[in-house]
Amino acid sequence: MLYLRPLKSYDIEKLFKIKSNHLNFNKKFTNFNTKTVTRESIKKWFYNFINETDAIRLGICLVNSNILIGVITLGKIDYKNSICELHINIDISHQNKGYGKKSILLLLEYIKNILKIQKVYLNVHKEHIIAINMYKKIGFELIKEKNNNFNIMEIKLF
Repeated sequence: MLYLRPLKSYDIEKLFKIKSNHLNFNKKFTNFNTKTVTRESIKKWFYNFINETDAIRLGICLVNSNILIGVITLGKIDYKNSICELHINIDISHQNKGYGKKSILLLLEYIKNILKIQKVYLNVHKEHIIAINMYKKIGFELIKEKNNNFNIMEIKLF
């Protein structure tokens, strides 16, 4: 079905296509501006995150074709307090097929068994019902409602 792998320099063009496509970012649910995305900005982003110590960024790929369909990220990793933040972005042509849920489940297993992180949180727009329901099915719970239309959800792994 799918697998997660480290991003490689040959992914830069596909990352550009995903990040620059306005259809991948519903303006109602995100503040991300695709108009500012350039090949150069993606290249800089890619080479900057190689040296990050508080984030892990992985490509979401289909097993049969090895096509990169999205990115899943653990950010703000705090090993001392055993917590991190989750972000996921899947290309519009591969959304609503269960890939997001499967990717998150794979990453949570890695977080629990390898990184030994106890809590994972994420931000989700309070009206993004499809995403909220998916996160709830995985085990995330609403922790806090924020004033800017986003909610914080969290899952405890231990």
